[in-house]
Amino acid sequence: MKKIHSIFLIITLLLIPVISSACSMYKITRNGKTIVGNNEDYFSPNSQFWFETGTKDTFGVMYMGLLNNFAQGAINESGLMFDGFWEPYLKVKNTKGKLEIPIGDALRKVMQTMTNVEDVQLYLQTINLNSLADGQLVFVDKSGTYLIVEGDEMFIGDEIEKTFSNFYYSQIESINDVKLEYFQKGQKFINTTESKNTLDYCSEAMQNFTQSRLAPTQYSTIYDLQKLTIRVYLFNDFSDFIELDLKKELRKGNHRTMIPDLFPKESIGYSHYKKYNNPENPTLFLEEYLGDAEITEQEFLDNGFDNIINSLGYEWLKEIKNTKGAIKVFQYGVKIMPNHSNLYDKLGVAYFINLEWNNAIKSYAKSLSINPENKNAIEMISKINRLKEDKSE
Repeated sequence: MKKIHSIFLIITLLLIPVISSACSMYKITRNGKTIVGNNEDYFSPNSQFWFETGTKDTFGVMYMGLLNNFAQGAINESGLMFDGFWEPYLKVKNTKGKLEIPIGDALRKVMQTMTNVEDVQLYLQTINLNSLADGQLVFVDKSGTYLIVEGDEMFIGDEIEKTFSNFYYSQIESINDVKLEYFQKGQKFINTTESKNTLDYCSEAMQNFTQSRLAPTQYSTIYDLQKLTIRVYLFNDFSDFIELDLKKELRKGNHRTMIPDLFPKESIGYSHYKKYNNPENPTLFLEEYLGDAEITEQEFLDNGFDNIINSLGYEWLKEIKNTKGAIKVFQYGVKIMPNHSNLYDKLGVAYFINLEWNNAIKSYAKSLSINPENKNAIEMISKINRLKEDKSE
C-alpha cells in the first residue's frame, strides 16, 4: 500500500510546477461591465494586501503579494488590474536600447498613473523585460480590453470572455493544446455553462480553476472593475468570502493586512495559515502532505523538492525573520536529501546567522565533503574561524 501511495504522490508532484507561483484568470465583459477572477496558487499562505493612497497626480492602488512586498497583482482606482503568471522559460531577445527599469518599479508606475491597456503597452514597450523570461503579465481595464505581456510579445484583445494561466498564447495554436489539468477543468466549466458577468458566476468559474496538492489555491479574488469591489475567497474554500470596497479601503490611508487575518479563525484557510507558521514545526504541512509515502532522495530531487526546502527556509530566515524556524526547515531538508550539498550550505547560513558557529562549521564541512568545489563553504569556514579567534583574544 505504501508503494502505491508513493507512486501516486510522485505523479501528482509531477503534474504541477510545485515551487512556482501558478495562477489562473478569467475575464468576462457584457453591457459595459467587466468582471475578472483570479486564483493565486503557491505553497506559502503568507499573502497580503496593501493599499497605497493616491495624490492629485496618481491613483490609489490595492496590491497583493507575499511577505517580500513584490506585487503579484493589483487594482487601481481607474479600474485597471493586473496579475503575474509563472511560465516556462522563454528567452527575451528584444532588449537592445530598452530602458533598464526594475519590473516592480515599472508596475508601480503603471498602476499609479494609467487607466487603459493601450497606454500600458506603449510604456512597457520602452522597457527591457528580460525579467519576464519565465513569466508574463496580464492587464485588464474596465472596458474589458486585455493586454498580455510575454516579454518579446504583447497582445491586446477585447473578446467577451478570455482565460489565462501558466502558458504562452504565442506558443500554442489552440487552447486545447494547453496541458494543464486545472486550466482545462475551468475551461470546460466555462464552455458548458451559461456565462454571466456577475461576481457569483465568476466565483464559480474560479472554483473550477482551483488547485489543491502541494501548491494549492491560497486565495481567489473576484473584481468588479466598474464598482471597484473585490470579493476574496481563502484557501480553496468557496463556502465563505469577504468583500472589499477599494474606495473605502483607500480612505483609511496607507495600510496592509495579511489576507488570512480577514477571515474567521475557525475557517479552513486560517487554520492552515497558523499551521504553516508554527515555529515549533515549520515543516508540518510538508510532512502531512507526504504522509508515509516511501520516496527516494532522487525522486525528491526530480520533483524539485530541494527548491521547496530552499524557498521555505529562506522565507523563515529573511521574511518571517525566525532563524530557529529556518534551521528546522533546513535540518528537515538534509534529513530527506542527505546528499544535497546546497542544503547543508543553507543550513550553515542559518546556523551562522543564529551565531551557532560550531554547528555552522559542521554544516559547511558536510557540504564540502559532498561538493569539494563549494567555494562559499570554504570562505565561510575561514570567516567563522577568524571570528572565533578574534573573539578569544
